[in-house]
Amino acid sequence: MPAKTPSLSDLYHLAAQLEQDRDLSVHAVRERDHRLARDCPDGDDVQRLGFWLAAVSASREGDTGREGPRLSEGSLAALGRVLAPLCGFAAMAAFLLGSGRGLVNVFVFVLLFVFLQALLSLVAAVVMLRTVRGGAPVMLPVNPARWLAARAVPDGRYLREAQSVLRLLLLRYGQELGALFTLGAVAGFFVVLFLSPFTFVWGSTYQLSDGFVQSLTGLLAAPWATWLPQATVDGQVIAATRFHPAATGLSPADLAAMGGWWPFLIMCMLCYALLPRLLLWLCSRFFYMRQLRAAFVGIPGSELVLARMRTPLVSTQGASGSGRRDGGAAPPADRGLLLLNWAGALGPGDRSHFPEFASVPPDREVNAGLGSQPEELAQVQKLLQYSIQGIYVAVKSWEPPMADLADFLAGLGDLPRCTLFLVPLGDRPVSAGKLEDWQGFARGLPFAAVAVHPLGRQ
Repeated sequence: MPAKTPSLSDLYHLAAQLEQDRDLSVHAVRERDHRLARDCPDGDDVQRLGFWLAAVSASREGDTGREGPRLSEGSLAALGRVLAPLCGFAAMAAFLLGSGRGLVNVFVFVLLFVFLQALLSLVAAVVMLRTVRGGAPVMLPVNPARWLAARAVPDGRYLREAQSVLRLLLLRYGQELGALFTLGAVAGFFVVLFLSPFTFVWGSTYQLSDGFVQSLTGLLAAPWATWLPQATVDGQVIAATRFHPAATGLSPADLAAMGGWWPFLIMCMLCYALLPRLLLWLCSRFFYMRQLRAAFVGIPGSELVLARMRTPLVSTQGASGSGRRDGGAAPPADRGLLLLNWAGALGPGDRSHFPEFASVPPDREVNAGLGSQPEELAQVQKLLQYSIQGIYVAVKSWEPPMADLADFLAGLGDLPRCTLFLVPLGDRPVSAGKLEDWQGFARGLPFAAVAVHPLGRQ
């Protein structure tokens, strides 16, 4: 049985396999998935899809049609874990050794290795919160995450369905690498201190009093002042380490006093730079696993696989065309699905011809597109309170996409996924041109995952 939680490569492998399934006939994929369902162990939808993916991949020879990522997630992570502490060590060493006369400005040190790191952690926390809540944070035009995604993701089309997963993955690695950078900087601090003694001073072009600096350091040291008083800075050290560039000579006593800052600075780095990174790393790891499982079952086309695995085959026998259903009881209804019959695409009795709709409960079907749009939208909104996770939209394949359907679906943008099913005209298959028109229409819909599938009458 596959692992309970899939990997990111499994997500893209599933998307590639679902893309290839579109070239197969409805009868072929139905028989294949029904056969696999008999051997599938009990489990949730993630495990079912994992078993299906492993079985279908094993049945294919060569697997040459799928292009893997140019740089894998593991190789990028391993490279980053090596470079991050080295960069932190080099940055700290260059800063300390580059300070003139061996005098390190405390304000610049805190700005670079404490405040900047804390600010980055705050930005990461905001992005993580918006991602978990389903929003999309504003991205800068020049962003290293775009470069990484372009090389780690085999197909840019999958970014839409898995953008929250990718964002959480980048956040997870970002916090891990940030923590390693801070640890490398701490190591560089002590190595340089051992090899080349230096002292700390403070000064600014602004007229700051000793009392202001003491209040500021006391505020920063509040989390550990009671249990680690050695990592605080008293008034005498602050007064003795005030420095002006015009000063020419420093006595041994002054130099000894100037060294009293280092425990405070190290604790600032550990508390405000390292600890938030570790907490955010744990949170991003948790949410990443949860979002990855949701994306695995929510990728367009996966709901059709699950429906085929639950739905028994239908075969016809005899000259009279009487039908026989193999498999026993009817498939269980999925209470999380909603079927929208737009503009009468499904006529009376047509639904039974399409097994894709077998998992939708009868009381979750809504007819729309022929009456008052506000009233029809209010009818759908009433059903959305029942934890609807996806919507099926049956449309007439022979008609072009219309703006009124886009406006109607825009009012349902809170749903995570939408699947457009193109109902054929009689027994005619859906043409490639009509399929492209509807695919272009689907790209403008406000859902996190959108798929377009042509139907074939059974």
